[in-house]
Amino acid sequence: MLPAAQKLLTVGEAAATLRVSKPTIYRWIANGELPAIRYGQPRPEGDARRGGAIRIPKDAVLECLSLEAVV
Repeated sequence: MLPAAQKLLTVGEAAATLRVSKPTIYRWIANGELPAIRYGQPRPEGDARRGGAIRIPKDAVLECLSLEAVV
């Protein structure tokens, strides 16, 4: 179940907020640099594509913005 009190962003919304591309967001999620929540129906085993949806906590995106301001 998704956290009700937490604001979640789509990959596109996070990319637009951080001014990066969607593939960059996916790479950061895969590398563990950006936390993400996956939910929904998984794909059958053997299917290379991932199933479900990805949501990113807004707090994590805002933290990335504050880190960029420091650099």
